[in-house]
Amino acid sequence: MTDLSPDLVELRSSHPAPHDITLTSGHRDRLHSRVEGAIGRHEARRRVVLAVAAPATVLACATAVAAVAVLALTGTSPAPTATVDRPVLASAAAVRVLDRAAARALATAAPVVREDQFVYTRSAALTNEGTFGGAVSLGDLHTREIWLGQDPGAFGWRDDVIRELGQDWPIESGGPSPAGARRPTYAWLAALPTDPDALLDALEHVAVPVDGQSQDQATFDVVGNLVSEQLLPPTTAAALYRAVTRIDGVEVDRGATDALGRRGIGISRADERFHTRTTWVFDAETFELRGTRWFFTHADGSPDTLFGATAVLETAVVDRAGQEPGSST
Repeated sequence: MTDLSPDLVELRSSHPAPHDITLTSGHRDRLHSRVEGAIGRHEARRRVVLAVAAPATVLACATAVAAVAVLALTGTSPAPTATVDRPVLASAAAVRVLDRAAARALATAAPVVREDQFVYTRSAALTNEGTFGGAVSLGDLHTREIWLGQDPGAFGWRDDVIRELGQDWPIESGGPSPAGARRPTYAWLAALPTDPDALLDALEHVAVPVDGQSQDQATFDVVGNLVSEQLLPPTTAAALYRAVTRIDGVEVDRGATDALGRRGIGISRADERFHTRTTWVFDAETFELRGTRWFFTHADGSPDTLFGATAVLETAVVDRAGQEPGSST
């Protein structure tokens, strides 16, 4: 195991060992098409720089990023649109959970985040370390720390970093990337519409379906990117959760667990185009978002295959990249 606290070691030892699951050729083709399409259309999207890493470490970090970045974003600010009241399309059970999550968010105090600071997130992560197109092979549970700069300028990302698998990985935007959908700072998130219908209009403007993917799924993926391992303004978080109630196909996954095995209530949507499913795991009592799980689904009805999971352990605001909360260095 790598970089684990005693609590993570204990939790990991109580879980079954990872096992290999072979993907069908159809799964491999669809995923290859999805990844190639996203890369081709969005070369400037944020990415972890892996050029100097050893091949095995490159694979581990690349799969970690792929698990949370299967979406496409374009533009830096939503275009103005005429807001139309949208019907609630999520399942009734999902609406109840999302409404509770929104209420919980609104009851949370808003932090003060300066443009010269960094949003820090520490998570536990399970990632697929198998070869591309081959069997899914989950690696050891490990910790991941992320520092995201809040400078809204075109190169405000230059000190962003992920600390994972014993190494710091610079996060690069491939060129000028001011605060926006591709690089959401706290201030940018706070400026989003707080009316769920207006917010959904804005999200659909920046959510680009990939290779035949539905608009609903692209929008759900964008919301997932914004709420996962991120510090959200309370009003924005509430609006995002309520906006998801307007997305068709959103269901409840009762008994869902995060990467640490903490049981909660899942909000889930299946991507029919790419045969994957994403589940956000909320605390069953507080309705705080605890983590995310990603699965491959199977047309033959066999159980879904887990290929990635996270569990958020801590979120804070710090003054420098690499600084941990409570530390002066």
